[in-house]
Amino acid sequence: MGRLRVKIKSILETAGNFIFSFITAVVVLVAVIFVLIKLLGWNMFTIDSGSMSPQYPVNTLVIVQDITPEEIKLGDVITYVLNEDGVLVTHRVVGIDSINHTFTTKGDANNSEDTPVLWDNVVGKVFLGIPALGEPMRYLTDPENRPIVITVIVLLFVVSFVWDLAGRKKKKRKDEAEAEAPADADVCAGVEDAGGTQDCAPACGGEVGDAAPPSDGSK
Repeated sequence: MGRLRVKIKSILETAGNFIFSFITAVVVLVAVIFVLIKLLGWNMFTIDSGSMSPQYPVNTLVIVQDITPEEIKLGDVITYVLNEDGVLVTHRVVGIDSINHTFTTKGDANNSEDTPVLWDNVVGKVFLGIPALGEPMRYLTDPENRPIVITVIVLLFVVSFVWDLAGRKKKKRKDEAEAEAPADADVCAGVEDAGGTQDCAPACGGEVGDAAPPSDGSK
């Protein structure tokens, strides 16, 4: 029963270490990606409608690359400002008017084209789309949720640090115990070779007894 309890405890500790390490790694990776995207001057948006399905379904996270209108080609997917309210649309370019500086766009799932888009309204070209990450990213980047997100991240790091520290202390105690055991055995062996067992009995688990008197060879 005792061995089973120890084995279960070991499994739980291993699982806990993996979970905390995985969560910490994910948080760090997301933070690094977010910072890199911002440093590059790019943006992240989420797809809120099915107009670009199946390539970019609802809740797809799109990373939009900063690019000049002259670099945009037919077939590129761009994000642009639709109106004065700042509504953003991500659709595919199906026509380019270099004279009037406008793009004709259309959602892949739509039957009709959009109204012409001014070059000045273009935010950028979609560089990458990641399905299902839109909603989580929207929550994480919402200013209203920022205190909660920061608190959770700090708690994860604190718990991970405490867990790792406890594991290190436990391993240190185990290593010290294993290092002491052979030393006791060596002492016992030395004493036995000398012809007595009295001094090593506490360390070896033997019984303390009177040492046999030395023999002078007489009967």
